[in-house]
Amino acid sequence: MKHFTALTRCLTLLIAAAMLSGMLALAENAEPTADPAPTYDIVYSSSNPIPEIAARVRPSIVQLTTKAESWDPISRVAEVNEVGGGSACYIREIGQGEGGYMLTNYHVVKDGDAFTALWLDGTETELELVGYDDGSDIAILKFTGEAPGGAQPIPLGDSDQLQIGELAIIIGNPGTYTEVFFGSVTAGIISGLEREGVNADNFSHSITTIQTDAPINGGNSGGALLNAKGEMVGIPTLKYMTIYEGLTFCIPISVVKGYIDQIIDNGSVVRPRMGVTVVTLDGPDEPMRRYPPAGAQVYSVEPNTPADKAGLQEKDVITEANGARIKSSLDMVTAVDKCKEGEPMELTVYRYNYDLDGNVSGGYEELHLTLELAIID
Repeated sequence: MKHFTALTRCLTLLIAAAMLSGMLALAENAEPTADPAPTYDIVYSSSNPIPEIAARVRPSIVQLTTKAESWDPISRVAEVNEVGGGSACYIREIGQGEGGYMLTNYHVVKDGDAFTALWLDGTETELELVGYDDGSDIAILKFTGEAPGGAQPIPLGDSDQLQIGELAIIIGNPGTYTEVFFGSVTAGIISGLEREGVNADNFSHSITTIQTDAPINGGNSGGALLNAKGEMVGIPTLKYMTIYEGLTFCIPISVVKGYIDQIIDNGSVVRPRMGVTVVTLDGPDEPMRRYPPAGAQVYSVEPNTPADKAGLQEKDVITEANGARIKSSLDMVTAVDKCKEGEPMELTVYRYNYDLDGNVSGGYEELHLTLELAIID
């Protein structure tokens, strides 16, 4: 019995070895399986998405030329001269073959009377300025006819969902006049979000910006900041050109989406307001008997406005709005910009006593007022 068992085990091992040897031979003689061609699915693939995004988006970003009319009363000659330019993005179709709308920076078009788009395929198209918002530095232009070169509207993403460190792609046309590097693609990461106080006098309202290290230069203004899905999430608008490197700032697309709709529909942007004019009052952090605190001091109140109905008066000092400390007129503008029409705004206000000469005579009253912003204009 033991001898039989040993023989059985030997036969079993020999059969297994033969089977394994055969399998290895088959594997050696088999044709090698080719790896599938890589796909650049812009939503889900972990492969580099930039080539596919660039191929799809570059035809939709034009070189924008701004021209101004001039008149010489001596020679009696009228001319139209190029005064600037940048980039613009095709973002919305009017109707199939009927034209579309382009988004750019207001500072790119503000000095112009006529505008021309040069598309990636070399087609030149005249543009009409639909409207602008200098508060957020955006403008909308319109073209008629078919978009050339297979250009499609760039989908607008949600900049509120951006995360620091994720991919940032910028496409635009850096350069000026005859030296333009058409359709340039640069990439980096999102370096910072909600950067405050970044302004080159191109925002009349408070705008927090997206910081990225993707390079831009003159002519990139009005181009596209894209995420890894190929969605437009920002508008490149300025960079620091001092001792710093890699500091590029973009307007978040989610901030201006509503403004874009207003400009297309009405030609301008109308914001809800309180109905006051305020100035910055420099003072101590906390109120003192003879020294009003730092805040936004009311200079004037428009009749029958939310501010008037809430009881605000001239010389009142606003120090808080919806819990945020207000130390300047810009702080007040920022607080108002964060509210929509009909939303309540809670204010902390200090009202001082003044003598006949307009000087603080001592003593104050702390007030807590509530108003609702409204469209006044």
